Amino acid sequence: MKNNLLDRLRELSQSDYYPYHMPGHKRNALPGQEVQKLDITEIDEFDNLFHAEGILRECMNRAGKLYGSRETFFSVNGSTAALLIAISAAFYPGDRVLVARNCHKAVYHALELRRLKPIFFYPERNEETDTFQGIKAEEVKAFLESSDQSGEAPVKGMILTSPTYEGLVSEISGIAALLHERGAVLIVDEAHGAHFGFHEAFPESSISQGADCVIQSLHKTLPSMTQTALLHLCSDRVEGDRIRKYTGIYQSSSPSYVLMASMDSCVAYLEEMGETLFRDFAYRLELFYKRMEALTFLRVYHEPGRDPGKVVITCKRKGMGKYLYTRLREEFHLQPECCQLHFVLMILTLCDTEEGFARLEEALLLLDKELAGRQWEEACEFPVFYGKTERVYYAYEAVEMPMEQVILGESAGCVSGEYLYLYPPGIPFLIPGEVISEELTSALSELTEAGYEIQGPADYTGKKIRIIREKTDK
Repeated sequence: MKNNLLDRLRELSQSDYYPYHMPGHKRNALPGQEVQKLDITEIDEFDNLFHAEGILRECMNRAGKLYGSRETFFSVNGSTAALLIAISAAFYPGDRVLVARNCHKAVYHALELRRLKPIFFYPERNEETDTFQGIKAEEVKAFLESSDQSGEAPVKGMILTSPTYEGLVSEISGIAALLHERGAVLIVDEAHGAHFGFHEAFPESSISQGADCVIQSLHKTLPSMTQTALLHLCSDRVEGDRIRKYTGIYQSSSPSYVLMASMDSCVAYLEEMGETLFRDFAYRLELFYKRMEALTFLRVYHEPGRDPGKVVITCKRKGMGKYLYTRLREEFHLQPECCQLHFVLMILTLCDTEEGFARLEEALLLLDKELAGRQWEEACEFPVFYGKTERVYYAYEAVEMPMEQVILGESAGCVSGEYLYLYPPGIPFLIPGEVISEELTSALSELTEAGYEIQGPADYTGKKIRIIREKTDK
């Protein structure tokens, strides 16, 4: 596509315009840093992200047209900023909001910053992988009806993650309809679903299923640079002017034109080549999963309605996630996206090569043959890490209270002043204001002993936690 942002940046870099402006490298690339030749600030003819009327407005309109949204906004601070923007625009301090407990940590930070009152909804879990399932509309209906009987103020909206980190999707259209009947809004963190809706092999995007705001990370599953994301406004239930307001608050006032050019180029690429690319990608995935049917000790999940690009690998023996991760990385030089206790996650995209598919297939078939021939001791029973927690204070209350630091293993019965999570995926086991249970301290101890790193606490060792200076009798 001619006249896109990347072309304009290239033209500028090759012109005789001298940059008496930021950034400090003045478009003179350091060795190995050729991208600096394209790096500019807000100068004439290149528009301003926070008051877009020219080429950036055209770029965002092009993205909105591709995805079918009412209006689309660029985020150069990733889906993290886009979530903060959407939640801040949709709700007001004191609002009660239904929040799926498997949301990314950015959602919890938005709740804290905006002083919102979350009602946590715990999705069902898969016992084999200890992961959250997609959310059904009937589950939300029952939860809302129960909430109605509490005598509290009505719920103003819901925030959920679909797809999950592992590729499972929720019943967005049904959930959206339930919320809209109540005058409430639906915000969907679709960070891992920017490729949805381009081919029948992949789930439909929440954009076309009634969600009011949808957040997508282009960089997670599409050819765009890290830190690039889109915020889609899909209805008038959330004010566009408030989105624009918070876009200027949560993003850098010096947004990267290189990142925005990457987003625009990705959109142009999909416009021109998307149909062919996704057809070929879907075909390669189909062959991959068919070949994986030969596995006996390993298992590669492949269920209808799930994102096939998320390759979840488990074993007949539980608790082998770290083992599989290490073998794949160190022996076969295949870098997984992440590992959890019971599985390894690999992400495949339309940019994966035939060689990439072949190497993964070969590695899994070889590992499967070897592991199936071994004699294994019975696996230990691992605890559930995302059990329901009891709230004493809302997070925005807890973080302002006096705290002290104690040993995590001795903190049962105390009220947490911090978040605790694995990253990835960044889903908190515990948030400020919640009671620390003995079950959780025991589970986290087993997790650290298994070689996993707990993040969130100010104490980076993961052995201590800040608590509110009081005990509970819970």
